[in-house]
Amino acid sequence: MEKYQNSKFIFVVGIGGSDLASKAVWNALTLHKKDVEKKIFFLESPDVNEYDKLKNLVQTEIANLEDVILIAVSKSGKTMETLESFRKTFDILSEKFGASTNERVVVISSKNSQLWNLAEEKGIEKLPWEGETGGRFSAFTTPHITILSIAGLDANAFVEGGKEMAKECEDETVNNKSLILAKNIFDNYKKGVEILDFFIFNSELEDLGKWCRQLIAESLSTLTPTVSIGPTDLHSMLELYLGGPKNRFTIFLMSLKEIGNSINESTYEKTVRAYEEATLPFEKYEMPEINERELGKFMALMIEVTLSLAEMLQINPYDQPRVEEYKEKLI
Repeated sequence: MEKYQNSKFIFVVGIGGSDLASKAVWNALTLHKKDVEKKIFFLESPDVNEYDKLKNLVQTEIANLEDVILIAVSKSGKTMETLESFRKTFDILSEKFGASTNERVVVISSKNSQLWNLAEEKGIEKLPWEGETGGRFSAFTTPHITILSIAGLDANAFVEGGKEMAKECEDETVNNKSLILAKNIFDNYKKGVEILDFFIFNSELEDLGKWCRQLIAESLSTLTPTVSIGPTDLHSMLELYLGGPKNRFTIFLMSLKEIGNSINESTYEKTVRAYEEATLPFEKYEMPEINERELGKFMALMIEVTLSLAEMLQINPYDQPRVEEYKEKLI
C-alpha cells in the first residue's frame, strides 16, 4: 500500500461494519483540525445528490490521478449498496482519468465474491478479507488498518491499544474492566433497563458512538443502543432522561484533555452529578486524550463487553439473521 501513501483524496466505499470503525477513528482525530492535508470521503449509499457533488469535486478540484485512491470494502462482496456506490464512484473517476483509474483502486473482499470478481475483471488490485472476523467486529482487521494507514494515521498504535485492552480483559480477577461493565449493564437489564445510551461530550467522537451502536444492536438484539451528544442533547433530551422512565443505562464518554479548560467540562461534571441524584445507572469512560492508542483501547473494550453481555444473555453475538434476510431481498 506504500504507493498510495501520498494520496490526498481518499474515497472509501463501504457500509456498516466495512467502514464505521475507520470512519470513527478518522473523525475522532481530524474533525476539528484545520491543517489536515488529506480528505476522506466515506461513500455509504448511492444517493444522487451525493454523487453529483462527488462528480463536481473530481472535475474541479482533483488535477492528478496520483492524488486519488478509491477503496471498496465488503466482506461478503455482495452488499448491493456497496456494489452500486463502487460502480458510480469508479465511473466518475474514469470519466476524468480514463483507463488509468484502475491503477488507483483497491478492493478488499472475500476471495471469489461478486466484488472480488468485479475487481478481477477490471484488473484492479485486491486484498483478501481473510478469516471469519467481519462486519462490526472487524475494527482491527485488514480493511480498517489499510484505510487508517493510507490516511496517514498511526495504525500500529491503534492496534497496539486494542491489544493492550484485550490483554487487560483477560484478567480473571475482579479488576476485569469488561466484565465489570458488562455485569453492571446486565444486572440493570434484568431490572428493565433496556436502553444503553452512549453520552458523548466530545463531538468528534460521535461516529465512535455510532460504531458502538451497531456493535450492540447487531450483536445482541435485546438492548437498544442510542447516542447522545453533550451538551447539545441536554437542551433537547434531558427532561426525558432525568424525568422519564428509568430504563436507560448510560456510558459517559469524555476526554480528560478537556478537563479544566472548557464549559464542556463543567457541563459534563454537572450532568454526571444530576444522574447520581436521580439514581440513574451509569458508568464513566474518560480518555486521557484522543489519539489512536486510546481509541483502540476503547473499541477493544466495547468488543469485549459485547461478547461478555452475549454470554450473559445467552445470545450468539456473531449471528444477524434479520440483516442477512434484508440483504437477500435486495439481491
